[in-house]
Amino acid sequence: MSTGEVVCVIDPIHPAGMEQIGADHQIIGPEGWAEDPRLETTSVIVIRTTEIGEELFARMPGLKAVVKHGAGVDNIDIAAATARGVIVANTPGGNNSTAVAEGAVSLMLALRRQLRDMDAMVRDGRFEERWKIRLGDLTGSRVGLIGFGRIARCVATICGAGFGCEISAYDPFLSDDAIREAGVKPLSLAELMGCDVISIHVPLSEDTRDLIGAEQLALMRSDAIIVNCSRGGIVNEPALIAALTSNSIGGAGIDVFTQEPPPTDHPLFALPNVILSPHVAGVTEAGMKGMALHVAQVIETISTGEKPATLLNPEAC
Repeated sequence: MSTGEVVCVIDPIHPAGMEQIGADHQIIGPEGWAEDPRLETTSVIVIRTTEIGEELFARMPGLKAVVKHGAGVDNIDIAAATARGVIVANTPGGNNSTAVAEGAVSLMLALRRQLRDMDAMVRDGRFEERWKIRLGDLTGSRVGLIGFGRIARCVATICGAGFGCEISAYDPFLSDDAIREAGVKPLSLAELMGCDVISIHVPLSEDTRDLIGAEQLALMRSDAIIVNCSRGGIVNEPALIAALTSNSIGGAGIDVFTQEPPPTDHPLFALPNVILSPHVAGVTEAGMKGMALHVAQVIETISTGEKPATLLNPEAC
């Protein structure tokens, strides 16, 4: 196309994606996008974590698509987009799935090997305390996956083939047979909470908000750990804090929070049996580049008048 689309990139993406988008289209942002005079001519929004909805859509009368950098779309008001005839597409899979899976397994290992405490022990000159330590193993553990999509299947491969773990999964959207076909044991949510390691891989929705609360956490073993690299809000934070404070569970690896960034006085910060990271499980070079290039491909598809394969609201067409 000679003029291409006017693409508003709200959150930063990998330079490779920006270069590919900019080759055929005008780019607004990510810096200063909200005050850019070209905003009302925007036809495509590229979004990562910023929340957007009707207020922004109303400023863009020519908007025809929102492209999500990544899989989760809980920060996009899809109903408002659909009402305006704006399509929404995401960019799941690829290197991002592997990156998030590696992030989840990294948290599992960090908890089992007590990396936070071991680092402090050396820095504080308590080297000889090593003789009192008994670290945990991931090898041979029973790993339970809540959700069994692309990322969870990568975790299953890493933990199963790499660490000889027994893998189970709970996914209400898949049949037990479909889970078994992947070499994984299907369990109910209550049964799965009895595993040694629990890893969460479902999107945030009204159905999954507070999916893991006090009732579910009470089913965990006292030495079990839980990892969340999906979305904050799936695990009820007050219930998790209570379980960690009472040591009724072994620990938690948290990459996502109900409020991001979390407040500086968040109770999780004071707990010793927690490993925290700032929603970066998928932020690797390969993962970010792959998603940005996928975004560029989706924009090209939209620009030619075709429907992207990852279209989430076909009723908007």
